[in-house]
Amino acid sequence: MLFTALLASLLGQAAPAPMPLLLRPPATDRILLNPGMGLYAQCGGNPAVTWPADAWWLPAVDIGYFRMDWADVQPNGPDDDPLAYFDKAFDVWVNKLGKRVAIRVMSESMHSRYEYATPKWVFDSGVPGVDHVGLYAKHQVDPVFWDDRYLDAACRFIARLGQALDGRPDLEFVDIGQIGEWGEMHLGQHAPGRWTPEQLEATGYTETRYVAAYRRVIDAYAAAFPRTRVFLNVGDRGQINDYAALRGMHFRQDGLNPGGPSANVGELYYKPYAPRGVIGMYEFFASYDEMVQRKWDLRRTLDAGLSAPISYLNTNLYGVNSLHRAPPEVQTMLLDTARRIGYRFGVDQVETLGPVRSGARRAARLPVVITFANRGVAWCHVSYAVEVGLLPADGTTPVASELVYPAQPTTRWEPGKTAVVGAALTIPANTAPGRYRLVARLRDADHQGKPIALDLAPLADGWHELGSIPVVLGASDDQTAYQDGFEGEAHAWRAAPGMTAAVAAPGREGGHALHLTGTQPDAWSLASTRVPLAPGSKCRLTAWMKVDDWQPGTGRPSVKMGANNREGRWLNNFTTTGYDLAGKGTWQRLAITFVAPFESANGDIALEKGGTHPVTADIWIDDVSVEVLEAP
Repeated sequence: MLFTALLASLLGQAAPAPMPLLLRPPATDRILLNPGMGLYAQCGGNPAVTWPADAWWLPAVDIGYFRMDWADVQPNGPDDDPLAYFDKAFDVWVNKLGKRVAIRVMSESMHSRYEYATPKWVFDSGVPGVDHVGLYAKHQVDPVFWDDRYLDAACRFIARLGQALDGRPDLEFVDIGQIGEWGEMHLGQHAPGRWTPEQLEATGYTETRYVAAYRRVIDAYAAAFPRTRVFLNVGDRGQINDYAALRGMHFRQDGLNPGGPSANVGELYYKPYAPRGVIGMYEFFASYDEMVQRKWDLRRTLDAGLSAPISYLNTNLYGVNSLHRAPPEVQTMLLDTARRIGYRFGVDQVETLGPVRSGARRAARLPVVITFANRGVAWCHVSYAVEVGLLPADGTTPVASELVYPAQPTTRWEPGKTAVVGAALTIPANTAPGRYRLVARLRDADHQGKPIALDLAPLADGWHELGSIPVVLGASDDQTAYQDGFEGEAHAWRAAPGMTAAVAAPGREGGHALHLTGTQPDAWSLASTRVPLAPGSKCRLTAWMKVDDWQPGTGRPSVKMGANNREGRWLNNFTTTGYDLAGKGTWQRLAITFVAPFESANGDIALEKGGTHPVTADIWIDDVSVEVLEAP
């Protein structure tokens, strides 16, 4: 444990000394509906609700995913407002169900029932098209994606879409859908009646033009949706995938099967790009009925998907209006997946001290070290702040709280690994004795986002209980942890090589002081002494110094506290401002207020040179003290 320093001697209290406490809050198996992750429902283009109010999937599926043709959104012309189409979806999924929405607008779809998935007015404006056969429409006209006239029209539409939708908190993500069959990174050449080699040649297709067209569309989405996640349906074209990642896009793949995703994108792209901030998403290749016909195992398929760092999964084994009829074994597997997908932050253990001793005038300081664990399969892609609080046993308003930005950001909390976060609560003086609940929550403090769910039992306002902490009366208001005025011959200071330390007169106020003389050739300090240092305590180091000689005049002497752990390993330095050499021969007060690291056991007070250069010095030091301003 980190808190092993004996604090009774440091604080000189008659009340029970704080002792190390190890808390292990129990994890839950609840499904976490957090931003940037989750299962979503395949809604097609229809927001109508035809499922029962108690459908099994409602607590687990938090996003309605709508996929439609461009002709649905702007049937009449470029001035059609996309909100006129999407308002119904937002009304049902956000206003009525309290959930989120995601969309893809497609320019080509063999499943479209229209002759023109891209609106006819686009072709009437001069955009070239090719004739195809659809699954439902016998004749379809699709645009030449690599033609600049099409790209001009598509990019104007993307900008209009962004004006209508970007930054809505209830819009979870947008797919790029302006190139390829269904907006995927292929042209549907596996299906009869779609793009033929002759059509590609006749329209001037080259791989270079195809890549350039994709990059232009990616740029358009980056400009139109700076505040909303955008996904590219990736394939085996690394030069497109990488460019999308560089422009802040994320990866999806719509071909998940028992052998893994199409083009092996999990291994080739999801795993290496996830630490760079790219979110992964899968959609099933086939419906559940088709999987049964193909003798594809769903459990194996899900395990293949979850072997990559994915944060979203389409439940398109069924459409949203038939998902409630999934057999029990499918329900069980999807609910299990909902618990594993994305990031899942929990707490392995909490190290703190107790009881908290409440004093009449001095605040108490409660150090807390939380070992978080990411029990999901993916990275988190928001840098959350951690807030720690102390709640009354029967209240919801904390008597103390502290917000910290973890030194290891939540975006670096790797799946399957732990991250340690330290905080210290300032408990006000005269806090009533009793049992209190130590609590924590994670939130996007920079943008006033609501707290995210952890795999702990939830409390009000996004708090999660970590354990119980007692508060008792009886803390002393004495703040002195260390003080030496050098009025006796004995002292605990060690002079560095080349220096001599002796108690001599006159001191700062006529008594004695520590007198240091000599030449120090190569060390950082001239002298030092080791003192106890309470972990997480807020302290003030003060020393008075008089410099009579300092040669060759480079650098300035100062005083520091160097914090160490119980094995003696150095942790951090806290250094006062330097002595003003323009006032040589005068006593000057040097001070620094600091918070001791949570691993602290002791500290070295040292008279610093400001470097390792040789120094010849004649220095006096007096009235060195460490005050504990707040302590456990």
